[in-house]
Amino acid sequence: MVDKIQVFDKLSDQAQLTGIDDGNSQKAINVVTKSGIKNGQFGRIYAGYGTDDRYAAGGNISFFKGDRRISLVGNFNNVNQQNFGSQDLLGLTSSGGGRRGGGGGRGGWGGGDNFSVGQSNGISRTNAFGVNYSNQFGPKLSLTSSYFFNSSQNNNDYSNLTETFKKDGRNLFTSELGQSESDNYNHRFNARLEWKLDSNNTIYIIPSVSLQGNNSVSNSYIQNYYGINDSTSISNVMSEPDRSGYNVRNNIMYRHAFAKKGRTFSLGFNTTFSRNSGETITDGYYRFFNNGLGRDSLRNQFADNLTTSKNYSGNINYTEPVSKNAIIQFEYSPSVQLSNADQKTYLFDGNKYSLFDTRLSNKFDNTISTNRGGVTYRYAKGRDEMFFIGLNMQATTLKSERLYPTETNVSQSFSNLLPIAMYRKKLSAASNLNIFYRSYVNFPSVNQLQDVVDISNPLRVSVGNPLLKQSPSQFLSARYSYTNSKSARSFFANVFAQSAKDYITNATYIASSDSLIQSGDTLKAGSQLTRPVNLDGYRNLRTFFTYSMPLKFIKTTLNLNAGVSYSKLPGLTNNAPTTTDNFAYNTGVVLASNISEYVDFNLNFTANFNTAKNSFNTSLNNKYVNYVSGITLNLLDKKGWFIQNDVNNQTYTGLTAGFNQSYWLWNAAIGKKFLKSKAAELKLSVFDLLKQNQSIAREITESYIKDSQTQVLQQYFMLTFTYSLKNFGTGKAPKAEEGRGMMRGGGMMF
Repeated sequence: MVDKIQVFDKLSDQAQLTGIDDGNSQKAINVVTKSGIKNGQFGRIYAGYGTDDRYAAGGNISFFKGDRRISLVGNFNNVNQQNFGSQDLLGLTSSGGGRRGGGGGRGGWGGGDNFSVGQSNGISRTNAFGVNYSNQFGPKLSLTSSYFFNSSQNNNDYSNLTETFKKDGRNLFTSELGQSESDNYNHRFNARLEWKLDSNNTIYIIPSVSLQGNNSVSNSYIQNYYGINDSTSISNVMSEPDRSGYNVRNNIMYRHAFAKKGRTFSLGFNTTFSRNSGETITDGYYRFFNNGLGRDSLRNQFADNLTTSKNYSGNINYTEPVSKNAIIQFEYSPSVQLSNADQKTYLFDGNKYSLFDTRLSNKFDNTISTNRGGVTYRYAKGRDEMFFIGLNMQATTLKSERLYPTETNVSQSFSNLLPIAMYRKKLSAASNLNIFYRSYVNFPSVNQLQDVVDISNPLRVSVGNPLLKQSPSQFLSARYSYTNSKSARSFFANVFAQSAKDYITNATYIASSDSLIQSGDTLKAGSQLTRPVNLDGYRNLRTFFTYSMPLKFIKTTLNLNAGVSYSKLPGLTNNAPTTTDNFAYNTGVVLASNISEYVDFNLNFTANFNTAKNSFNTSLNNKYVNYVSGITLNLLDKKGWFIQNDVNNQTYTGLTAGFNQSYWLWNAAIGKKFLKSKAAELKLSVFDLLKQNQSIAREITESYIKDSQTQVLQQYFMLTFTYSLKNFGTGKAPKAEEGRGMMRGGGMMF
């Protein structure tokens, strides 16, 4: 079915208009089908059932008819497959979608990003469905659109152990055991309409709509202590949040190309409307210890939190050629973001939540207005060499207004010079160099600015900060690539660096004795109060190197990889500045076979070394190591019988007690391919054959280190039937040199 595969750098809309690469290109794959394949269907469907009532069903199918294509994908299971696999998404990550860098926005319209959700800890039952539609309505009008629905029920049992740093070396430990259940759903609609009025004028309309909701209930038992026999508090808390929201975006762009090549004009207008509401019931029992004596406390409350946001922005762009290979670009972009937060808190009166608590209620408005303008010089010598350098000036006004319980106003103005530069060079037929630099500004969210005290958990109290400032940041990346197709050798080197001024982080206060927060609210001894603040000193550096070469004597490819990462996180604990330096080193090796279609194996090993250094006390420095090794072996005979094995080991050392473990995850399967062209498959598989599957993680921040273990899926057996569909008619064959792109317009982006 496949005639050839094209790999190329797909230019952004703006670069296609001017003819000069603007640095926003994306690596793309275009699969071109053989001549004559014009109408038909392809895809696969599967269904399986196993022990403990485990099931999995789904698949994908695409329908072609001329320029029209419809792709469907489904995933229904209770075996913790929370997202589609890459094989399922193959039919949906194409047709003019993917990521486009033009017009000041990034995101996938009709692409694979619209069909993914964030992974949740624990075990999920998932029902997901997606459809992608694309069509060319004559030579001037094209449409790409997608719809995605996902619902999941998640269950999780977890345990955490957190060590919070104190300058006196008397660190606070928090042990937590918990259980949670949640129901989630979301709908997403995305579209991209491209209307070519004529050869010089084009209009783009790019809308997106998302709806989401979450209902959950959780129970947690928490103990805070300085030593084994030095508890400060214990708690048992039940929480029931009910959240829902929507987000509506639209981007309209008009572009005009003048008769003179390189002279262009574009005008864009963007709108975003979002609404998030949440209602949370919290019933908590707390016991605080002082000199061995315990004091009990109950807190039952209902919180209603509503956050809305409106964003309006525009973009005016003009380019003028100054030579055969160079243009100057002038750009102006105004924007305004209006955010509102309204939190109401009610206490339990013995029958219902009717006692309005003014101390924990707040109404807050926030407005961010920006005006950015600048000039950029771009030079491109074919595709062999390109660079641009530009400078933008941005003026920002940040207004925060508290309307309740008391009225206060904060107004801040900022001005920034934001340079941007890029250099790309084709060093040879096999090697390329790309260097990119930009500066930008991050703004605090309305929730970070909202100065309402959240004491729903008296052990961990939080409050916003209306005096937060913007955070100017800088980013630098360098990439070198070498690929020799004749020798099948390749080398890639990547370096990414980031820094920020006035970095938005948290200040943590651990009470050594009962402390008054506000009238009527006390922070008990051993409890914590966090508040967002601006601090200098944030740094982040990441590197990744990989080398690949063939081992012809065993028909295998050898891949070597290594990397180093470093982060510097500033923080405050009890008003004392602290810095956490986190170093991570990783190295690995992979042997990937290329023996035949009947024998396939993969051997891999990775070592991850992590070191955390805290400025409070060198005795708090911490090291831990994670080793990952595995082997995959697939055997297939000419009659269709196959055996699959996938064995992985995870080993942790240097974590806190109870989290240093080594375990194996072994998945295996045996099956048979049958029917014409081996279109059908019957497979018996087992997951976690050794019953050792676990989930362990470590989190390092500016003020604490947390080790976590969450619930995972363990052994089950499943019998699965899969059917692959390939049905193409001949139709009217296009010209031999044209073929037909299954993934038109760039297709799958990575």
